[in-house]
Amino acid sequence: MNRSSWVALLLLFYCGLGWGAAVAIAKIATAGGVHPLGYVFWVAIIAALILTGICAVRGTWPGTSIEHFRYYVVIGGLRIVTANVIWYTTVKYVPAGALAVVLGLTSIFTYGFSLVMRLETFAAIRATGLSCGLIGVILFVVPTQSLPDPSMVPWILFGLGAPFTYALANILIDRLRPKTGNTMSHTTGMVWFGAIFMLPVCLLAGAFHVPSFPPAVSDIAVFGHAIISGFAFVALFEMIRLSGPTFASQLNYIVTLTGVLSGVLFFGEEPTVWVWLGTICVLGGVALVNKQMVKNG
Repeated sequence: MNRSSWVALLLLFYCGLGWGAAVAIAKIATAGGVHPLGYVFWVAIIAALILTGICAVRGTWPGTSIEHFRYYVVIGGLRIVTANVIWYTTVKYVPAGALAVVLGLTSIFTYGFSLVMRLETFAAIRATGLSCGLIGVILFVVPTQSLPDPSMVPWILFGLGAPFTYALANILIDRLRPKTGNTMSHTTGMVWFGAIFMLPVCLLAGAFHVPSFPPAVSDIAVFGHAIISGFAFVALFEMIRLSGPTFASQLNYIVTLTGVLSGVLFFGEEPTVWVWLGTICVLGGVALVNKQMVKNG
């Protein structure tokens, strides 16, 4: 492996471990009293400031044309606002490991959207992966012994909205990309939209979180997650530059496994045999969906 390959591999593990651990971090913050809406705002605003600092160093700034603003509203509304509100709300009520597996379905949903929108042709091996992912979700919600509390089933189903929305955003990120600017400036504008949009939402809903001083554990969790997200964006962009998006698609493996292990280590979660079977099905599905992409990449 050459130097670029090693750097890309390190960035892959940083993103996967960081975003996988973020599932447990979000659970710590929301369980500690931070409202999901307030959590979305603080993570977005801190990440936006980090990305803006990077833009300042690079001398590139988010575009201000109608085309750019449409991009920020649509992608930021899907990825930063909708998906994250679903995610941070769900993680308060279900095991961190279970939500990590659900988030791992993003690439499978992306492939499903690509088929429906005729962006991809049908491939039997990837369709099999799609089916495996769906079976994995069924193993989570159908057996009565799969989750610690049957009341978590509606929350798991609600949580499916996060990978569903992330997948839709993944498709539109490419299709609506402005002709001018770069990935860093586009993402910075998108995150800023999310932060600006969430501020009045938090205030009107009475969900604005005021950090304590000295900071509580939940406040430290919010700040830590924001730093992870800000630098993970940068790492993701550099990884794609070095090795392409097909290489980056392998993130789902690490995110899912890290999230499951985080739940076991930090919350004492004891996944049932049904949850482990569901995890295997989801990971297998992700592997099959991404197999041809990684092979071609």
